[in-house]
Amino acid sequence: MVEDEAHDATLVQHVLKESGFEFIFQRVDNEEEFLRQIDQFQPSVILSDHGLPTFDGFTALSLAQRTVPDVPFIFVTGSLGEEMTIKALKSGATDFVLKHRLGTLPPALHRALRQADFRQQRKQAEEALLSSEERYRSLVELSPDALFVLSDERLIFINSAGVKLLGASTPDQLIGRPVRELVPAEHWPNLQQRLNQICKDGKPIPFLEEKLVHLDGTTLDVELAAAPLFFAGRLASQVIAHDISERKRSEQEIRRLNSALEHRVQERTSELEAANKELEAFSYSVSHDLRAPLRHIEGFVEILTTSTANTLDEESRRHLETIASSAKKMGLLIDDLLTFSRTARAELNKTPLELSALVRSTIHDLEPEAQNRKVEWVVKNLPCVEADASLLRQVVLNLLANALKYTRTRKVARIEIGSAQNSLEEVIFVSDNGVGFDPRYTHKLFGVFQRLHRAVDFEGTGVGLANVRRIIHRHGGRTWAESELNKGATFYFSLPKANTGFQDEVRIL
Repeated sequence: MVEDEAHDATLVQHVLKESGFEFIFQRVDNEEEFLRQIDQFQPSVILSDHGLPTFDGFTALSLAQRTVPDVPFIFVTGSLGEEMTIKALKSGATDFVLKHRLGTLPPALHRALRQADFRQQRKQAEEALLSSEERYRSLVELSPDALFVLSDERLIFINSAGVKLLGASTPDQLIGRPVRELVPAEHWPNLQQRLNQICKDGKPIPFLEEKLVHLDGTTLDVELAAAPLFFAGRLASQVIAHDISERKRSEQEIRRLNSALEHRVQERTSELEAANKELEAFSYSVSHDLRAPLRHIEGFVEILTTSTANTLDEESRRHLETIASSAKKMGLLIDDLLTFSRTARAELNKTPLELSALVRSTIHDLEPEAQNRKVEWVVKNLPCVEADASLLRQVVLNLLANALKYTRTRKVARIEIGSAQNSLEEVIFVSDNGVGFDPRYTHKLFGVFQRLHRAVDFEGTGVGLANVRRIIHRHGGRTWAESELNKGATFYFSLPKANTGFQDEVRIL
């Protein structure tokens, strides 16, 4: 309170206490103390007498407006004429109270504090709104997509991305232009209807593909989405445009490439069909034309052996036996090649298979080859798989026959068939305690005509494992092997996992 009379200040405090105010009070009587207490005391309200010996109330009001403009300023004076009252209110005083009517001070103070609170709240709201608008404007300007605001079918706002999209240098080149000038003529009626619908029912438009006109006259492919918006006190449309010109060009190029690819596939399919027909003709030639000379060789060797049995010397008989053996081997090689060829062309007929049953059946078929030998077959837990039964039987037969063959030199042959699994496939293995092979040549195992042992030691054409790899590959699986010389070998193949179970372990002696 700016007051030179201490008794008047005491009366003011008494009136406020009687009215229920809780407050801290500070009296000043000169300009220097007034400015110091404004900074230190930080008042919520300022009461001031009109005239002081060394300080004027209007001067205090002027200083308060410069330093604490939001703090209410009430004149509390002994007399204040009409002219002075008008001057005080025009100068920014909140209210005035006469000292001989201090009972009016509490209501005036209540009004002043409510007004100050209201002004503070409004100021905070305005600051929040301004901050929100600034953040919105920043987000709009930072957006990589164009944003337009349309009203009465005219452009009233556009962000930087929109200016760039339409080929302008400044927003002023576009603001105020009719929207129809920014859309191809044939597209405008449909877009106009949709924009009118927004203002009519207030519902947004989901993304739709449209075209816009660049300032240079070219058209742009865009994806539009629109929503109602109150702008400058009226209902408008807010439109977001995402440039999809590059995507459209890519889609067109993909369609062109797909068309070209489809044409190439048709050409390659025709070539493949022709090649298959040639392969079938070749297979027929192998099976018929090549077999005939072999039959002749075998037949005439047998005639010659029979008719000249008593006249041929030992060396000539050995030559004839070599010819017959070679012809027989040639026949087996032709059979294996035909099987290998048919494997590539055979249609897959996948069905659920109990691998344990297939293995036991194959072991039974190999019993003649295991006669007079001690062979221990160990069939461990095997899964059910999904495969072509006849082709998978060839795989199992080949691997078990090889294991049986390469354990021939062992007193007791042990052949184990088991499985493992991972998240994607079932892995089957055939392990034996036979002669094994040099691991340096593992890469040759599954090639056609590749053999890692001498024919005089172990018979074979070198086609069987190539056939295994081809069959498993057609099933979407893998093949590989591990071994050391004279320490046995393990052959693996995998099949894509099927949702099946396991069979129990079986031992067959």
